[in-house]
Amino acid sequence: MSAFVPVLPDTAPFTAEQRAYLNGFLAGLYSRGVAAAGQLGLESIPALTPLTILFGSQTGTAEGLAKRLAKEAGKRGFAATLHDLANYPASQLVSVQRLLVVASTYGDGEPPDNAKSFWELLRQESAPSLSGVRFSVCALGDTNYPQFCAFGKAVDERLEKLGAQRVSPRTDCDLDYEELFVKWVNGALGAMTREAGPSASLREAHDEPSFAANPALKRLGAPPAKPGTLQQLLSGFDDSTYSRSNPFPAPLLTNRRLNGPGSAKDTRHFELSLEGSGLNYEVGDALGVFPTNCPELVDEIIRTLGCLPTDSVPGSDGRTMSLHAALLSHYDITKISSRFLQSLATRSGDGELLKLTSPGVNGELAKFLWGREIIDLLLAFPAVKWVPEEFVKLLKKLQPRLYSISSSPKAHSGQVHLTTTIVRYESLGRARQGVCSTFLAERVAPAAPVPVFIHSNKAFRPPSNPDVSMIMVGPGTGIAPFRAFLEERRATGAKGRNWLFFGDQHQATDFLYREELERFHRNGRLTRLDTAFSRDQAEKVYVQNRMLEHAHEIFAWLEEGAHFYVCGDAKRMAKDVDIALHQVIVRGSGKSESETAEYVSRLKSERRYQRDVY
Repeated sequence: MSAFVPVLPDTAPFTAEQRAYLNGFLAGLYSRGVAAAGQLGLESIPALTPLTILFGSQTGTAEGLAKRLAKEAGKRGFAATLHDLANYPASQLVSVQRLLVVASTYGDGEPPDNAKSFWELLRQESAPSLSGVRFSVCALGDTNYPQFCAFGKAVDERLEKLGAQRVSPRTDCDLDYEELFVKWVNGALGAMTREAGPSASLREAHDEPSFAANPALKRLGAPPAKPGTLQQLLSGFDDSTYSRSNPFPAPLLTNRRLNGPGSAKDTRHFELSLEGSGLNYEVGDALGVFPTNCPELVDEIIRTLGCLPTDSVPGSDGRTMSLHAALLSHYDITKISSRFLQSLATRSGDGELLKLTSPGVNGELAKFLWGREIIDLLLAFPAVKWVPEEFVKLLKKLQPRLYSISSSPKAHSGQVHLTTTIVRYESLGRARQGVCSTFLAERVAPAAPVPVFIHSNKAFRPPSNPDVSMIMVGPGTGIAPFRAFLEERRATGAKGRNWLFFGDQHQATDFLYREELERFHRNGRLTRLDTAFSRDQAEKVYVQNRMLEHAHEIFAWLEEGAHFYVCGDAKRMAKDVDIALHQVIVRGSGKSESETAEYVSRLKSERRYQRDVY
């Protein structure tokens, strides 16, 4: 009979580190076949091997994987302590013997917000020797960006330079990370087990199914519960059976354009039903949406390949299906993968492609790829022929898109709302469109099901104290989570002040949710509302300009304990707002640049400066 490992729920009255340790303790106890702790005296409980797990996470993915890692480590005889890098001093690493790091990369190769202070200390010349540390790193990233997994790679290299010993190779995970993550977990924990000696090698003592072999374990990070077991009583898993690996078919209730006539933009408000799903979310979370590709583009690719829609190919899940079905729902048919480009370069012998696929050409490659899609290369090299099966194996898996939720569950029971810009543009003389945004806007009929799941983002939440003030900066669709925050505060009767900076192109056509926001302002729920419409005057005005105009007031709010939030574009807006925040503090306080940097760093470490950026 398998032993079922108890897992304390996140709502248990312990810190994340305490929960991780207790999970490890209980897992170690159960992995020895103990059905009830009372059957043994304390002196019989096996000693567990200490293991430190650190995570750097921007949207919650790395945090979720780190928690799965901690649970699996507990089942293998480790007392795992889980730490958010925002609260973990780099100097503490000298006392660590076994270290596993799960680190995401954000923006143009930057550390996630919660890891910036840690990284600044770790990279200093004065950083201590870590010769006693055994470590391994799992890096998360997106190969669509030139600086793929840059932060995880940097941490891996820096730990080694400081004398730490790598016991298992770093793994670099793309958006489709599941298989690689599981392999890394098995490899890293296996290496740590061998390094720790026989006392940590507990799996041989029982017949519990392995983490890698059982799909439920791979998906959830723990064995399935059975009625009447302690696992069921303590399980921290969502009551819903729906998840990323099993999305809920949510009926589309509303598809409404938010921009007025004449706007250059098409921004939509979507409402979906979660009735009967068991899915729960909090304000600040994101909704994952699984789209299907544009059918016309699928047909064009098949024609260009010279294949038949009915040709058999493996889907991304390994099942055999028609080429049409695979390209419609399983594979990314727009973004050019490195594997596809390399294969095309080799097959065609084209000098430019061979140069672009050689090492050290990140800048040139990014410039070439911008505005190009797979269909462009297929049309440009018609002499290169592909067998359907080998073609699909060069494509990336079609990934879900994450959208910031723009509703409070307390205000819209059984529903979830999204605020989404519909992406359409032209490049290289060809019309292009966003896969998921046009899927929602054009290809989902009213009441038709949309496959969705909840992506928790605990790093982006309103203040837990309802009396604490909020300053929110959200231009364009960055308004989404702040609409949810305001609805939540109205529903709970929170007394804290709320200040919103909103911007877009034109007030007449692009003032998203204008009536709602002005109603919030009139009734006092929104204490201050400052807008910036960039194209309504000769000189462009943005939200960061409005911030600088009110530097003294913003600093006064911060000094009184206000939390500062930003949502929007990571490459431009979020960087500009961060620069403006530093300038606001200099102007409002008279602090030096170094003192200001310290002040902002403290805001981040106290979770008073939070960003939801993409």
